[in-house]
Amino acid sequence: MSVRRRRERILALVAGGELGTQDELVEALRREGIEASQASVSRDIAALGLVKAGGRYAVRPSAKPARNPLEERVREFLIAIAPAGDHLLVLKTPPGEASALGYAIDGLDLPGVVGSVAGDDTVFVALDGRGAAAALQRRLRAIQAGSPAGSR
Repeated sequence: MSVRRRRERILALVAGGELGTQDELVEALRREGIEASQASVSRDIAALGLVKAGGRYAVRPSAKPARNPLEERVREFLIAIAPAGDHLLVLKTPPGEASALGYAIDGLDLPGVVGSVAGDDTVFVALDGRGAAAALQRRLRAIQAGSPAGSR
């Protein structure tokens, strides 16, 4: 289950107006076959800009959702991108930040990404086909520039 799809389900569940705690939200997701930890749900609530109204979660009226924390990691830690063939990108980070960037890349559920392997200051991103490296490079640059990951 991608982060995006889980958050869409959270918004739908919150629209029902019956969820007042993170545990209730985790359980509602579980009933729909979506496994999520309380910590993940907490991050989702913040990223979606949900608020408590009348003891229940609600979408903040006319509020822009908070920035995606995974995209924030890309903006904060991605220093350089280098293609290494048709199916691999090498991403450079400050020392000690590669794991955080690899986690963000995997969590963003970006098209073409099969997975990542992180060292200390380098992340290898495995891609599923020709052209995926160039497409991912464009998406990462767009995220760095402030465009949401969902836009194509």
